[in-house]
Amino acid sequence: MAYNHVRNFLLRRPSLFLCSVRLTSLCSQACLQCRIPSQSDGSFFEPESFEVVCRKLYKYGTRILILSGGEPALHPQLEDIFAIAKKYRFRSMSILSNLYYSEAQQDKVIGLSAKYGIGIHTSYDGLGDTADRLRGAKDVQATVERAMNRINELRKQGIYQRKPTATVVISALNIDQIPDIIQRLQDLDWNLNADLYRWGSINHREQDVLKLNDKAKVIQTINLIRRTKNLKTPLWYYDGLLKYQAGKMKKQCPYLISPTFGSKFFVHENGELHTCMDGSLGNLLNDEVKDIFRSQPWRDMQRGFINCQGCWNNCFTVSSRALSYLHWPTIRQLMMMKSSRT
Repeated sequence: MAYNHVRNFLLRRPSLFLCSVRLTSLCSQACLQCRIPSQSDGSFFEPESFEVVCRKLYKYGTRILILSGGEPALHPQLEDIFAIAKKYRFRSMSILSNLYYSEAQQDKVIGLSAKYGIGIHTSYDGLGDTADRLRGAKDVQATVERAMNRINELRKQGIYQRKPTATVVISALNIDQIPDIIQRLQDLDWNLNADLYRWGSINHREQDVLKLNDKAKVIQTINLIRRTKNLKTPLWYYDGLLKYQAGKMKKQCPYLISPTFGSKFFVHENGELHTCMDGSLGNLLNDEVKDIFRSQPWRDMQRGFINCQGCWNNCFTVSSRALSYLHWPTIRQLMMMKSSRT
């Protein structure tokens, strides 16, 4: 398999090293910023099809597998999905879940995650009524924290062995709560990823009420986040983010800079392979991966990356250039995170 990675690196072709598989576009919330559930046809990734995809992904070079949605925990055969993923021994496996469902379902999902070695990542965007408004649901904070505390109970027992992560999307609605959100996540002993609200991708809604117009407050908030001990987002990212927003930094696209190991791909529940841009590259249920990256849709997509005005976000930019991590504050941050796990 290392040969495939080296070959793709030399040819500057993707290796699908990191791949996200969407189990369903159905969701238990109706977030202001997300358009995925509104496009749902109500389908789920069938286990038999999921196995076909996992087999092709692992054979081609995928080592980091992310299960996403919608809300992936809504999948009625979640244990079958987890068992198939574990069978292929990906280096890292995780599920992106909002944790917003019944207590019984929470116990089931958390238990299965511990059993099959699946890491849990969630969203924690607000407190009280602000969380409910952002997430389009009721009692969001209490419901999510119930699951987070359940995970912590299993951590104390040594059953769940990873330190989980919560992502905060900073918007005009929650920016004044960020100090309290940081403190709450520190109290819960969860890692933090933090990014600014954006709407440029096909999965996000443009909402004026979420737009960050107070630049001074944004800088103040980012500086506060940079000092957070449980921060997982690399510090170099925020240096570039402020420069990018000021028009002093070029786009840093992983598909162009580091296509083999940095680019991210997404498999939809019907088997279609996607990037951050609109349009399918092919279908993994019918097509071989190597043929997809020799196809006209992939060549067209590459031209699209070149012509794209670019972005700077936590989803793509952080994997775009390995040399960005040769940044002393980031190196020190990573060393501190490693020591905190031992």
